[in-house]
Amino acid sequence: MHTLQILKWCIPILQLCMALPIIYLCVVAVSATRAAEKRQDKTARRALISSHLRFAILIPAHNEEALLAGLLNSLATLACPKDRCTVYVIADNCTDRTAALARATGWVQVYERSHATRQGKGYVINWMLQQLEAAQAIYDAYIILDADSKVAPTFLHAMAQELVRGSQALHAHNVVMNAGESASTALRWLALTLMAHVRPLGRNAIGGSSTIGNGVCLSRAVLLRYSWQAFSLTEDYEYYLSLVQDGIRVHYVPEAIVYTHMPTTFTQMRSQDIRWESSVGRPATWRIALKLLRDGIRFADIVRLEAVAELLTPPLSLLACSCISTGIVSLLLWFPPALLLSVVLSIALSYYVSTAFYLARPPSSIYKALLHAPSFMLWKLWVYLVLSRSKKHTAQWMRTSRPA
Repeated sequence: MHTLQILKWCIPILQLCMALPIIYLCVVAVSATRAAEKRQDKTARRALISSHLRFAILIPAHNEEALLAGLLNSLATLACPKDRCTVYVIADNCTDRTAALARATGWVQVYERSHATRQGKGYVINWMLQQLEAAQAIYDAYIILDADSKVAPTFLHAMAQELVRGSQALHAHNVVMNAGESASTALRWLALTLMAHVRPLGRNAIGGSSTIGNGVCLSRAVLLRYSWQAFSLTEDYEYYLSLVQDGIRVHYVPEAIVYTHMPTTFTQMRSQDIRWESSVGRPATWRIALKLLRDGIRFADIVRLEAVAELLTPPLSLLACSCISTGIVSLLLWFPPALLLSVVLSIALSYYVSTAFYLARPPSSIYKALLHAPSFMLWKLWVYLVLSRSKKHTAQWMRTSRPA
């Protein structure tokens, strides 16, 4: 009996720990909704800004001949003078026709790199930036794209507008281009919309920073100050942390759209999920959070303080499973206060998820895919709690497998 009483009161403590990140996510969702409405009004009235900025587009590619052509074709349609944009494909340790395919265009600059141990996107970016500096190829801004992507024709124009307004670090709007292909891609659409649209839009609205990933745009000034030294499996997030620790804010640009091709099965998603969730090579989360909190208070800096909340927010699958588990245990033990709190937290989390549907208005196939959400959450939990912490699965970078 005494054990049951202890268990009863442990549940509310756990729920209160869950409540903090869920409240944060709800604040972000409300801010994102308001920001989207304001942005629509501003976009309708926004005048075109002429820009003479010069861009370098860097495309790290490892055996990407099957999907690279789609990206290059989309880059060929960019609404930007050819002398203002140079595309570089870096064929890294390739054993296929990636380099030959890029050279065949006649307008893409191709670099080939081979290294037995230093493999992965972070090493490629660092190496390519060094090559450009050595060749005195100077640009105003550098954009990094994944080889399995496509961009909207107005992509560079949207980035140029924000750079002219004074932004130094930008991130694009990532959209899943094959969302209706399978249940896994539909659920991937939901996860990406929340992480790569709702959250950066809401975080920027409250004064915080966006994270970075596919479609990041960095000014030359930023890269000179913060050279690319991020080499872990999550090199994008590692570089983002180096920026926010100095109070540098990454601006989210919803109009700069990057379409991403996602794996269609859980098996194909394996290496990608492990890479995204991996903590290998990352500095200790709590140590970074404490430093951000200390400096945020010291300098009264919302960028650092908001980054603490983002950094300590658990994955959505973990929050959802925790809400369900505490609710079931509270019901079995018949502890009404804890049961009520579980219901409230579940509703709040559902509101956050529903924001993706409200802002993006997806087709009906996305809603049908929610039937597979339980298995998807269990898979993400397995990746987050087990696979991403195993050296066996994170010892080296692995290319995400996709259908031909």
